[in-house]
Amino acid sequence: MKAQPKASQAVRQIAQVDRDGATFFHRANLLAADPRVKFIFGRAAEEFENARKVLAPLAKGKGKARVPSFFPFEEYDKIECYVCGHVADADDLPEACPGCGAARYAFEREVSQGRAWELVMQTTKDVLAFSRKVGAAVGDAKAKEALAKAAGIRKGLLGEAKEERARAEGATPRGGP
Repeated sequence: MKAQPKASQAVRQIAQVDRDGATFFHRANLLAADPRVKFIFGRAAEEFENARKVLAPLAKGKGKARVPSFFPFEEYDKIECYVCGHVADADDLPEACPGCGAARYAFEREVSQGRAWELVMQTTKDVLAFSRKVGAAVGDAKAKEALAKAAGIRKGLLGEAKEERARAEGATPRGGP
């Protein structure tokens, strides 16, 4: 059986997952075509960053913590020009397509609001489950308090995602966050 990490290591791992979430949703925001989807991804990036900031003072250690990936970075690593098919790196989008000269918006990705909220909802659920599992053995009061506060931020985001996805689908949300 694998040993549970000590408090500082557990907090560091959870903070790394929050950092990954902020990074992923920031990238998705940059690539989204619809301003409403940009807002959704921007909200998610902001909340994951807020959760990370709560944990940062207690996340001791050097380097990047090894954690599972909960975010589909591979879907947003490369982006294709919809005019000519030129593929660009998502982190270094050109102002104009080198292949055909189309403006930068030719690289933007079409994502529905429902899909955006679903992505926020699923990744947030996965991160909450991971943080509960990793943080379960933490005994330090300050670390427990920080983990609870960060979880509250994520639960708020999850509740918002459930409500907004239901609204986008024309239904009322089932259950709470």
